[in-house]
Amino acid sequence: MHTPFHARAARRYFNEPRNRVKYTPEEQAYIDKKINEALERFGVAVKIRDGKIEDEAGTIQADVPLNKDIDRMTFEELLLVFLGTNRLASAKGIDLSSVSVDKETDTLLSGRVKDYTVRIDRQEKRLEHDCVDFRTNRAVGRLMCKHLGAFLMRLDRPKATRLLRELLRERDHWTFE
Repeated sequence: MHTPFHARAARRYFNEPRNRVKYTPEEQAYIDKKINEALERFGVAVKIRDGKIEDEAGTIQADVPLNKDIDRMTFEELLLVFLGTNRLASAKGIDLSSVSVDKETDTLLSGRVKDYTVRIDRQEKRLEHDCVDFRTNRAVGRLMCKHLGAFLMRLDRPKATRLLRELLRERDHWTFE
């Protein structure tokens, strides 16, 4: 699968019971693994339309770690959950000189990445960012774009790790916009 569209289409097709029965349990497990790897690589979020999660949401688990203790996850593993493989690589490629942290307190983080603003308010449980990828794609699934990844890499590592753990545990209570 070479695009996010193809990965999602494969997931939709393979979620249909009439299509799954054509394969042995071993083949089903292998196909599920490959589809999930592609979805994770593209950082595909769970789609929500009209307040309802699409059918595929129950099976897309690439953005949610299974059987992992969140407190034992490293900064890198936590970032991978929110970014996916490709966006994490892109975040690492952003020049540190284009990332600035203007405010870093226990409750508020703000700054810029390139020409975009970042504001993370822990008290209001609100993550604001103004790039197109985040606003149109990532925020819906409560995930992050490469700019947010680069911003978090610039922060004090233990503080950023605590924030990511909090976001992962409580992301349904946070506003991403």
